[in-house]
Amino acid sequence: MSSPPRSPTPRLSESEGEDLFADNMADDYQPVPELDTLEGEPGITREEAAELTADQRAAAEAEMNERDRGVKRRHEETQDDEDGGQGRRRMSRRIEQEDDAFDDEDGLDSLTDFKITPGQPLPDQVARAIKRSFEKFLLEFCRRGETEAAYHDVIARMAEKYSQSLPVRVEDLVEHNTRLVLQLAEFPSVLLPLLHEAALGVVHGQYPTYDSKSEVFVRLVDFPVEDKIRSLRGVNVNTIVHIVGVVTKRTLVLPELRELYVDCAKCGYRLGPFFITDSNDDIRPGDCPECGSRGPFKANREDSLYRNYQKITLQEAPGSVPPGRTPRAKEVILTADLVDKVKPGDLVQVVGTYRIIYSTLTAVRNRFPVFDTVIEANNVVNRATTSLQRITDSDFDRLNEMANSRGIRAKIIRSIAPSIYGNEHAKTALCMAMFGGVAKQGDQGHRLRGDINVLLLGDPGCAKSQMLKYVEKSFHRVVYTTGKGASGVGLTASMKRDYATGEWTLEGGAMVLADSGLCLIDEFDKMNEQDRTSIHEAMEQQTISISKAGLVTTLHARCAVVAAANPILGRYDPQKTFMQNVDLTDPILSRFDVLCVLRDEVNSVNDERMADFIMASHMASHPTNPVTVKRLFASREAEDVMDQEDLQKYLLYARTLNPVASDAHTAVVNEFYAEIRRVAHASGGINIGVRHLESILRLAQANARMELREQVIQQDVNNAIATCLESFIQTQKYQVAEELRKRFARFLVRADDDYELLHWLLMREYRAAVSMAMDMDQDPDGASVNRADFARIAGEYEMATDEYLASSLFKEVFFLSGEKIKKIIVE
Repeated sequence: MSSPPRSPTPRLSESEGEDLFADNMADDYQPVPELDTLEGEPGITREEAAELTADQRAAAEAEMNERDRGVKRRHEETQDDEDGGQGRRRMSRRIEQEDDAFDDEDGLDSLTDFKITPGQPLPDQVARAIKRSFEKFLLEFCRRGETEAAYHDVIARMAEKYSQSLPVRVEDLVEHNTRLVLQLAEFPSVLLPLLHEAALGVVHGQYPTYDSKSEVFVRLVDFPVEDKIRSLRGVNVNTIVHIVGVVTKRTLVLPELRELYVDCAKCGYRLGPFFITDSNDDIRPGDCPECGSRGPFKANREDSLYRNYQKITLQEAPGSVPPGRTPRAKEVILTADLVDKVKPGDLVQVVGTYRIIYSTLTAVRNRFPVFDTVIEANNVVNRATTSLQRITDSDFDRLNEMANSRGIRAKIIRSIAPSIYGNEHAKTALCMAMFGGVAKQGDQGHRLRGDINVLLLGDPGCAKSQMLKYVEKSFHRVVYTTGKGASGVGLTASMKRDYATGEWTLEGGAMVLADSGLCLIDEFDKMNEQDRTSIHEAMEQQTISISKAGLVTTLHARCAVVAAANPILGRYDPQKTFMQNVDLTDPILSRFDVLCVLRDEVNSVNDERMADFIMASHMASHPTNPVTVKRLFASREAEDVMDQEDLQKYLLYARTLNPVASDAHTAVVNEFYAEIRRVAHASGGINIGVRHLESILRLAQANARMELREQVIQQDVNNAIATCLESFIQTQKYQVAEELRKRFARFLVRADDDYELLHWLLMREYRAAVSMAMDMDQDPDGASVNRADFARIAGEYEMATDEYLASSLFKEVFFLSGEKIKKIIVE
């Protein structure tokens, strides 16, 4: 049955027009078989045309686009013919003039002619010039002395990791265009999006397969100006700030709306995307283009695009807080791939935009419009990671050369707190704690800690707190607290109710914040027993279990504890045992790997040397620093120490190594452990258990790290045994300690440097020769040691004597007379 023919439509003049909503409007939709056919080959049905592959559809769309461009080009040519081509040429010349006016550096110098208002778009020609300049910077910038573009490899590494962050050094950008950096610091909300767009264009140009929906963010690195958290004021609002602090709190990662799509509730038409920015927080779709309805509209959560959002709290670093002030804190917003980049306890530096946000709660409390402030991070860098990354190849070569030099272990120990005289055992213990051992993970999930815990116990005035302060300044990740100023929850973790959401939140204490670092506790004996008991799990298992307010979880506390305490009566009594001198229980003492007893003993020779050292140190530290005082101090300072900056780099490098112990050292360790257990049971001192056996292994690995070795050698085991033995002997009564030193002399002497050990052996043989000469009524000044006999004795310790006989240590005391070794007699 054929369709009825359409009624003819009368022709109307252009002025009269046509009524599209007349009574015969439905006739326009009547089927007409002669006209309802597809263009192209005859006989193709609609069903056949729909069955196209993706490649065929793409080819068809490309052909239609080319056809449309041809129609547009013919229309423009027709318009040019009508006005003689003058209009199009005038437009081209004007665009070229505008581009030339703002091209590269010359154009950017003219930015001062424009008023840049935050939140308002720049003139198109200025925006194009800025993006063109930054694209040129990424593609062509070369650092001084280099011929290759500096950011080709940076972009390549970013694309390999499929990252969104493109780090750009501000120093390089200043060298390229200083005015751009100055404008960027003042108007980041206007210029940063342009840099992001330019970077995305460069990345897509080099890597066309890069996801077109992804974003590329320019991360500013090494911003030259550093602000303090407490010094941020209203003048800093909407500008770039650079702050340093410790992360104290971190929220969950939440999705933040970036592109919004809405659906019309009446017809289902999808509107969007609406880009969410600070300037258009209130999105109003307006009218629906399909049905003309003004709403309601429903958010399309499936098609809308989100990005990561996280908020952290940054607090002033402990060392930067002025005396008598409380630490200030500031909230920092992390987005995109910056989330979960830092954790509580990290010392970080943040570069971002200082913004204001309206808070109803703050306004109500102050009774007038007052805004809260946050920092929208552009880049977040962990200070510890940055320090390791800044160690150059030449630094690595120099550090390895230092590690291979003779006596490096003794030199490192002397470099720990060099302004403090003596206390070699305490400095060795601190050195062991800073280098640390290697943690082990068992097959069944059991973990053995690698951190070394140290307890300093001694008389007042023995520089215990001063040594802790030195460690705080020198180590890269440290939390310092005192026994009176810290409670059990302050050391472990606490539950707090969030003032904004009302939910219970978990905040880590000092040991959680010191994860992968050191926790320093001064006045350890002043803590309550209940508070000390709360850190038992944290010191051995290095975890903190929480079961409060319906929250059951476990936090990591993988840190070494370095504590300082005073004896019960103020001064250490050598006639009493260690347990009688300190008010600490055996469970807490057994968790310390090294115990150090610092005594203020009366010794005229040692007191004179200490007084000389302290006076010279004070004179050299005088603000005026006269040249004569420097020369005097240099002449009195006999010990050479490492530069503190080199020592910090050495520590960072050494802690990346994981030395491995072998079965060859088990015999010496087994012999020592069995014998020390018997002596400990009989002497009445501290108990020696399995934890001390594990301590020997950790100390051996720390000694290997001190010389940057991947393997633990016998000398490392000897040093570890000597440190553990010295710790045990210092905790005994005076009479018992002297007997133990004689009994375990073979273990103590093994720890010395090769030259020191050979020197000790030669002195022992020489004293034996002098004693023999006196027994035979001969002149003791003519006593000597046969060189061959000395070499045979040294061979028993697997050491050669040739280098020692040529050293300055030998020549200061002895001299060679043929095959005889004689001592220099000073009359």
